[in-house]
Amino acid sequence: MLLEILFGSQTGTAEDVSERFSCMARSTDVECRVRSLDSIRSIEDLGTYILFIVSTTGDGEEPENMRQFWRIIMKKSLSLIPSILSHIHYGLIGLGDSTYPKFNFVAKKLSKRLEQLGAQAICDKVLADEQHPHGIDGCIDQTFTKIFWKTFGDLIGRELQPRMDQRLPSKYQIQWIDDYEKDSSSSQISINNSKIPPGYTSVPLISNTRVTSLDHWQDVRLLEFDTNLPYKCGDVAVILPQCSLTSVHLLANLLNIENKLHKNFIASNEISSLSMTVLELFRDYLHITRIPSRSFFEKLMWFSNDERERERLVEFLQPENIDDLYTYCHRPRRTSVEVLQDFPHTASCIPFNYVFDFFSLIRPRSFSIASSPKIHQNRVQLLVAIVRYKTIIALYREGLCSNYLCRLQPNEHILMRISSSFNLINDNQPAIMIGPGTGVAPFRGWILERSLNDQLLNMLFFGCRYRTKDAYIENDLLKDTINLIYIPAYSRDQEEKIYVQHKIIEYGHLVWEWIKHKQARIYLAGNAKQVPEQVSDALKDVFIKYGHMTNEQADVYLREMERTQQFQRETWS
Repeated sequence: MLLEILFGSQTGTAEDVSERFSCMARSTDVECRVRSLDSIRSIEDLGTYILFIVSTTGDGEEPENMRQFWRIIMKKSLSLIPSILSHIHYGLIGLGDSTYPKFNFVAKKLSKRLEQLGAQAICDKVLADEQHPHGIDGCIDQTFTKIFWKTFGDLIGRELQPRMDQRLPSKYQIQWIDDYEKDSSSSQISINNSKIPPGYTSVPLISNTRVTSLDHWQDVRLLEFDTNLPYKCGDVAVILPQCSLTSVHLLANLLNIENKLHKNFIASNEISSLSMTVLELFRDYLHITRIPSRSFFEKLMWFSNDERERERLVEFLQPENIDDLYTYCHRPRRTSVEVLQDFPHTASCIPFNYVFDFFSLIRPRSFSIASSPKIHQNRVQLLVAIVRYKTIIALYREGLCSNYLCRLQPNEHILMRISSSFNLINDNQPAIMIGPGTGVAPFRGWILERSLNDQLLNMLFFGCRYRTKDAYIENDLLKDTINLIYIPAYSRDQEEKIYVQHKIIEYGHLVWEWIKHKQARIYLAGNAKQVPEQVSDALKDVFIKYGHMTNEQADVYLREMERTQQFQRETWS
């Protein structure tokens, strides 16, 4: 009896949850296969028993590795065949964050579509919330896990009681290549051309410039790369980051394989194989500094022989102590390597081949391109805010990719590919752009490009804290050659905080004039948590005041602008 676990994941969380449910299935001798949703090529590829695990990204969008599946399942022709999926029994876990306006939007849409096509739910779906007191793991365990295995067991005529303390075989078998040792120079950041993933290109850095003042709390960088990769304004650069060498050496020491860092090995199973050095594995392949999930601690139990450490792990994994585990892990944003430091005896007992079970893969990160191919030929420029902050344990936490980019020196190479994202429409319509912080990135190059035609009208609402510290866009765009109405919101330059939504209302007469009489398009880019809702409310206030609409009419008007792409949003978590 095959249970298929199909995941749609942008940052790897849904894949982690999939692996945990796969371990549960394997512990009950249920045959299980884990695949990403982009492996589904047609409706016929769907099995009989499926557990869907899908996240919501950006402004209610499906993850990149789910988009092909979404096109398949949303085909209108499927609705013409009554109950085409009636043979399918499925469970559904949605992963989201309730502070975002479109909380778990993808899971809700998928549930509705599966129901329309006749698929039968094994049990009620769960819409897991990162804001739950115990995080996503706690939310799933409290409302879904036991019910799913009970009802699935009833369906297939077996009693299923997963045991997470039962050690399972590792994903890969390891063969060391003793007669080949990498040169020590591999410890430097470099790219081996033979190991460039499909679709990626090795590109050199030209410059890495801080564009916020040195006394400003946030470090924002303008990075420029030398590449002939074709792109257009609105596209994103997708980058594969690397873990820091400090973390690499720390993990190798904890696992007692420091002397094998430059040794080559082959990892293989019945499906695939890969070959690299231990250093390349920890630096380029596995996300060793990620905050560990509950399953990380469950697997630590497999190898814990030290009485004190095992006792602590048992306490963490008791259902009544889930608060303690969440407080230990998530409040200080403790990394997987730091957890292993707290369990050194257990870490030293982990066989090397099990690192593939403990650590997920490094996920690529996407950054809006801040340049124009017409202005910056053979160049890609990025505006990157460096994620670095202190937690309650007084240690700095660092974003993996932003700090990887921050450390880059000129002539060092990174792996990059280009992906379509924001549909900045190249026509003669005026453009109203709203880009607080690094949300301005996709507009920076586009404004420069549009200014090549002095007949095109451009308006930019830009938000930052201080004009003298982080208004980094002004050096590029406030020039006589740039055709731009620039409306800044400096939130901390006065006692009362002022944001872009306040400026939209303040300049509402001009905004309405452009929308109503010039058919201007509006583009919004920025953080998905608060910005979209606040800007939408500001626009509706403008419609009510200057368009003489009711609340309901303003709401309908904005939705119609979205439907016709007169108002577009590009937001991210």
